[in-house]
Amino acid sequence: MGYHRLSRGQSGKGGEYNVINTQHIIVADAVSHTRNLVADVLRSLGYYSIFHARDGNELLDLTIEYEPRIIITTSRLPGLSGLEFTRLVRDGHKNISRLLSIIVMTDTPTKAFLDAAQASGVDEMLVRPFTAQALQVRIKAVLDRPRPFIDSAVYVGPCRRRRMIADYVGPMRRFVDPTDDMPGASPWEAEPNRQAVRKCVTKLSELSSGLTAGDRRKLREIYSASKETENLADETKDAVLGAAARSLGRYIMAIGANGVPDPEVMTTHIDAMHTLGMLSSTQHQEREMLVLGLVRVVDKKLGRTKAA
Repeated sequence: MGYHRLSRGQSGKGGEYNVINTQHIIVADAVSHTRNLVADVLRSLGYYSIFHARDGNELLDLTIEYEPRIIITTSRLPGLSGLEFTRLVRDGHKNISRLLSIIVMTDTPTKAFLDAAQASGVDEMLVRPFTAQALQVRIKAVLDRPRPFIDSAVYVGPCRRRRMIADYVGPMRRFVDPTDDMPGASPWEAEPNRQAVRKCVTKLSELSSGLTAGDRRKLREIYSASKETENLADETKDAVLGAAARSLGRYIMAIGANGVPDPEVMTTHIDAMHTLGMLSSTQHQEREMLVLGLVRVVDKKLGRTKAA
């Protein structure tokens, strides 16, 4: 329930997804030497339409202008990290196709980082230093063997189960179901983690209660608190809570620093996150429905704003 399984290059209902230009690749890194090395490897593999981005703003501008097929970026890109960029893309930021293939380069492949990359919707990871063959393998993986694309209330991105069983014909495993490497209860159900969630939600509630029109400082604090909640959700592997926090952050980003937030939207998100902190993993349908409701609330509110 609440998800769609799409193929790369396939359009969603109502033209929700843009058609991806298969000729372009963007390489993003602050270091020109790194960009040139990656571009040289790509040209040796037969890819010639390559654009270079030095920071997050340039990467976003190029992505919007050229609609590339693949982005190769770094985990520490100035202004917008590889994972932050991925989250924006999967959220449909400025109508960028959410089906865009993203490869993130990193020199710190810790388990925490790899888990966060997987949760954000990254297609492939590339650990530096890497060989031309390693890059070629990642390129072929996203072009020739793309994983099924999941579009749900709590996760948008390539299916996180790398090994797909070819003859499996049953219902697709849900994103919130335990995966092969995470059996049993979810880490977020541990009481210390629940307490941390309650602390984050309380902070959001206190900040929102005193928010007035034009209070840019407090709005930035609320956005920062929503990111803290999202980071906590990533650490504790609570995909649903992370989706709720991202929904709030998406709304704040959309109205802008000078915008007037709707108290109902703020309260709805805070109440939902409070409820998510009390429900168990056995109540995954109820938890996912809460987040789906948040997505609809924001979509409706932003639609009204655009129409006004």
